[in-house]
Parts: sequence; structure tokens; C-alpha cells
Amino acid sequence: MQPIHSSDQLIERAIAIARDGRRKRVAVAGAQDVDVIDAMSQAEADGFLSGTLVGDADLIRKMASENKIAIDKLEIVDKKDVSEAAHYAVKLASDGKADAIMKGFLPTSALLKVVLDKQYTLRGKNTLSHCAVLDIPGYHKLLNFTDGGMVVKPDPEQKFQILENAVLVGRALGLSPVKIALSAGSDKLSERMPHTLADIDDIIPMAIEKIPDIAIYGPMTLDMATSKRAAEYERSRGPVIGDADVYLVDSIEEGNIVAKSLIQFADAVFAGVIVGAKVPVSLVSRTDTAKNKKASLALACVIADYYAHMAEGGRRS
Repeated sequence: MQPIHSSDQLIERAIAIARDGRRKRVAVAGAQDVDVIDAMSQAEADGFLSGTLVGDADLIRKMASENKIAIDKLEIVDKKDVSEAAHYAVKLASDGKADAIMKGFLPTSALLKVVLDKQYTLRGKNTLSHCAVLDIPGYHKLLNFTDGGMVVKPDPEQKFQILENAVLVGRALGLSPVKIALSAGSDKLSERMPHTLADIDDIIPMAIEKIPDIAIYGPMTLDMATSKRAAEYERSRGPVIGDADVYLVDSIEEGNIVAKSLIQFADAVFAGVIVGAKVPVSLVSRTDTAKNKKASLALACVIADYYAHMAEGGRRS
């Protein structure tokens, strides 16, 4: 499989998966949201998913009609209470009738609480974390910022699990090795930045021991992780320097600010997904462009296909 290095390639891969007979079904919890309905409609029209809109059916149809959104090929399940809608969508995934879940008109925390409910079978071994996979103008490949959406200040165990989740996303994108940069405000170890010491003492040795086919380096500033020119100026060399696939941050503020700044001011295409459960959870926001919405759904479908591939024992070519 050729590695995916752009948002266009991501959407093309999701379409190719569907054409190969593995079209994914996405269940939306609380689907009475115009942006979500529009994203699902466009993705269905592009041919890379089938959709189940779980929510207030009357409101869904009204929103679609008022905004001229085609929903005739999307299944609608009437669940006016958002909690009931969340449980129904999650149960579809738990029963193998949906490959991914999408957040609609309900709080993210409310949906994820249901995803982790023990009555369902979607709990994974890792903490849930958010991956912001960005297609940044001027960078030659996708860059995954994590975690800027779930874990506020990870301890070393959580940080390692966030790293594992990010590597899984990298595998789904066909990357080999997955190149990980550990973030810092300087490229040198510093007691003023205690996480740099913990990264060297705990995260990097554990990753090298337990995760095959990766390259990992830190501490590393963002420019060193993404710019060969900066690396040459500093006379630094290594497989990750200037070529990172993952930028593993140390706090939710760091990941959120950097990723949103690139989206807002550099026109980066954003594909976001929550990983760590047994199905990916897709989120789109009101400020997302149409391209971002499709890219996020495409990423969820590509990851879902990778999960299925691994469940088959990796036998698929």
C-alpha cells in the first residue's frame, strides 16, 4: 500500500476502499446538525461511505430541506433524545453494524461516555486521544498533532498510550516507519521543561522496546521536526528531523493552539479523529470547510478499514 501523504490522497483511499467492496458505514449520534448532515451527504455522494443518521428525524429532514442537502440515500433512525441517539449509534458499532461513529448535536464527553460504557464492546486498552491530521501548505506530507483534544496533561503512561494511538493512525495511512517527534520549546534537555527529561527516560526507551517500525526523537521544536533547512542550520541529522509524521505534544493547550493556528492562518486541511476505542470516532465542527469535513470522515473510514484488516490477521493485500 502506498503511503498517504495528502488530504486528497486520504479521500481517494477511502473511495478506493469502497470501490473494492469494503464501503464503510458511519453511524451519527444526534444527527440534527446541519454541518454533520452536509458532511455525511457529501461523503455519501463521493461514494466512500454509507450513513445512518440517528436523531430527531423531523428536525433532520427539515434541516436538510432548508439547506438543500440530499439525504435520500442516508438511513434515518428517529431518536429525539440525544442520550438515546448516542446509545443507538454506539450499539450499532458494538453489534458490527457500523464501522465508525460520528458526533452530532451532543457534547463530545456525553458521546464518549457511552462509547466507553461497559455494556458495549468498544473499550480498547488505551486511553482515548485525539489526532489532528493536518495537510499543511509548505510541508511535504501529513502531520499528526496529538493530543490536542482529549487528555489535558498526560502522565507518562497516558503519553505512551497517546503515542501508540498515533502510530496506529500512521499504520492506517500506510507509513513505514512512523516518524515521531516529541515536542519541546528547545532541542535540548532542560530541567525547566521536566517533560523533556521524562520523554528521554521513559517514553523513548519504552517506544523503542515495544513498538516496531518507528523512528522517534526528542526533544524537538516544531521547526526542527518539519524543516530540513532548520536542521541543516543547526547541523542536526536523523530520520525524524525535518520529516516527522507525528508531533507528540505534552499538553492539550499546546496541541490545540498549534493545530488550530495552522488551520486558521495557514489554510491547513484538517482531518480529526478520536482513537483508542475499537472504532474510530469522527468529529466535525461548524467552522470546518467542506474539504475538512470530508477529510475527517475519510480518515475515520481508512482507520476503520485498517482495524478490519488487523482483525483478519493482516491477510489482506
